[in-house]
Amino acid sequence: MMLLITAATPEELLVAQQLAAAAPGACRCAVTGIGMAPAVYYTLKCLQEDRYDMAVNIGIAGSFTDRLPVGSVCCVQKEYFGDCGIQTPKGFLTLFDEHLLGENTFPFVDGALHAPAPPASVAGIPLATGVTVHTASGERQRIAGLQARFSPDIETMESAAFFYVCLQEKIPFLALRAISNRVEPRDKSKWDIPLALQNLGQALKKVVNVRGMWAGNA
Repeated sequence: MMLLITAATPEELLVAQQLAAAAPGACRCAVTGIGMAPAVYYTLKCLQEDRYDMAVNIGIAGSFTDRLPVGSVCCVQKEYFGDCGIQTPKGFLTLFDEHLLGENTFPFVDGALHAPAPPASVAGIPLATGVTVHTASGERQRIAGLQARFSPDIETMESAAFFYVCLQEKIPFLALRAISNRVEPRDKSKWDIPLALQNLGQALKKVVNVRGMWAGNA
């Protein structure tokens, strides 16, 4: 079994590199860069360079909900592209709203991207719906708009891009995100990235074993 683990930044990927070091050759760790465009390019590049049995995307995220406080970890099961569309005087319209893309055009289902059913080793980790944006939200009107439109639990800048590539390439995948901050008017004094990364590493070890299989399935 061969596993690909991606993250946007070296800091987020460090926890995976520590895990992969125990099984050289069974797991590749790759930094994709921040944002959707780099995530698509480097994820696809990795998939073209080698054959993988599964892919895992890890990183930090902002939370919209008290159900996922700072420091908690979630498994992302559904993703939306939150700002891919058209801004009008009456508000934001998605490509589906304008009939520029069918909401069930592969790999979308009802306008969303859905992950495969999570492995048994995810038991106990909350499942979440994500919204992926080009610009991280930090003002009330934009936050309210995303919540009203997509009912997301978390916000990232890469997850939907990772979902899109894996679904198109028909590779099993999983996305784990640790909460570093609330999605609210930006105040970094309330963030806790070290705690999020620490807990992300613990969750990754719970879910994936060093031979690149889901933990518990070896």
